[in-house]
Amino acid sequence: MAQPGRHALLAGFLSMLLPGAGQLLRGARRRGVALLAATALLLLALLAIVVWRGRAGLPVLDRRLVATLLAIDLAVLAFRLFAVVDAARGSRTAEARVVLAALVVATALPHAAAGYVAVRSYDVLETVFAKEEPRDVLPSRALFVGALLAPQPRYPGIAAPPSAPRPVAVAEPRYDVPLDGSSQVLARQEPAQGEPWTTILLLGTDEGPGNSGARTDTMILVAIQHGTGRAVAFGIPRNLVAVPLGPGLNGSGQAGKPKRFAQPLNALYGFARTQPALFPGGRDPGATALKQAVSTLLGIRVDYYALVNLRGFADLVDGLGGVRILVKERLVDEVTRPAWGEPKPRIDVVPGRRYHFYGREALAYVRSRKDSNDYTRMARQRCFLSAMADQLDPVRLLRNFPGLARTVETNVSTDVPLRRLPALIRLVGGIDPRETLTETFGATYIASRRKLDNYPLPKLGLMRTAVREAILDPERASAKRGLVSAGKSC
Repeated sequence: MAQPGRHALLAGFLSMLLPGAGQLLRGARRRGVALLAATALLLLALLAIVVWRGRAGLPVLDRRLVATLLAIDLAVLAFRLFAVVDAARGSRTAEARVVLAALVVATALPHAAAGYVAVRSYDVLETVFAKEEPRDVLPSRALFVGALLAPQPRYPGIAAPPSAPRPVAVAEPRYDVPLDGSSQVLARQEPAQGEPWTTILLLGTDEGPGNSGARTDTMILVAIQHGTGRAVAFGIPRNLVAVPLGPGLNGSGQAGKPKRFAQPLNALYGFARTQPALFPGGRDPGATALKQAVSTLLGIRVDYYALVNLRGFADLVDGLGGVRILVKERLVDEVTRPAWGEPKPRIDVVPGRRYHFYGREALAYVRSRKDSNDYTRMARQRCFLSAMADQLDPVRLLRNFPGLARTVETNVSTDVPLRRLPALIRLVGGIDPRETLTETFGATYIASRRKLDNYPLPKLGLMRTAVREAILDPERASAKRGLVSAGKSC
């Protein structure tokens, strides 16, 4: 009886791999062919859904989608379990029953894991993302806020006038040349006229042990054009003072002339969280205040924000398996620890070498400014984020999913509505580095230094004009400031 038992278990194993194969081994040809045909139809249906969704776009993320996925998962599991148990009939010894139970568990495990990932993912997304569109976006005419905030360009539209000079040639960057803190990056190809834009304010706070409040030391506004692959990223200095709080907000919650924030811009987030009544309309009054201040500063609509703190950034990099970077600067430094009980993250790198940075070292790399300044640090942060996106590994992401889910849920916040997430994923995934411009507002955009504390005062008109040119007329912007492609600059 041992031989038939082993034969039945082998048939069960084959049907676990391919439903119907075990039945053919046992001689049940009709049932085996029927199960194989059902398997083929199921695979074809799944393939058709994938192709259709690829053309139609990602579905709306809601509870009905999760319930549908769970129902499909359970149905496929039931089909596979039937195939395994049916093929293994006749294995009646205690040992055979143990092996059959192991086959059943092995069949069910991936379906249980898929169900867990689906439910947990939606739970995290529902916690982190907003339920509705934010109501703290300043009124705008197309992409730009009112004419009083940003002067009109000399000519309408996107194409430069025939008399505009052509872009200057830029040499390929070398590894031994440090990052230029005021570099601007641009692709040569012009976008299609009339495509809409989505803007996202990326914020990184220094919230951690020993730091009171939460200063936004990283502020990058990214504008993405729909359907063209173009994006423009504006690096905003953290220490600007006298930045307007937003049109109509004078610090008392009443309409009037915009009041300027007396402290450095990176302190606005913490201040606004202590005065939530002054900054209504969003999920987080600190983020609302920054969205409106940056919108007024640059003369551009700010749709959404995404914020991460020190520990969240380090844990995200760890969960994604680290990031490889070609270093262009000599850095020896240590920065604020992301959590009590940890040593301060350290960095000791030389230019010309590629490094694989994990969380804490990556944190030191993007925050270091001991041997540089805020402007080169902004350029370094932009390059790191670009490399992080390019090196995203879905397999590693799934393997580290539980830890990543906890990290995102605890340390990341945004006001992007959940229903907008699929479209935003497609939009971000379509960004072409060769079609990307980056503007870091360096010394050229500083009007003067405040006598009281030497903090920089911004040239509002020049900043707003630079933003308009970068978006509406990239060729003219390239000719004026000597731009290179984002793919080459890092």
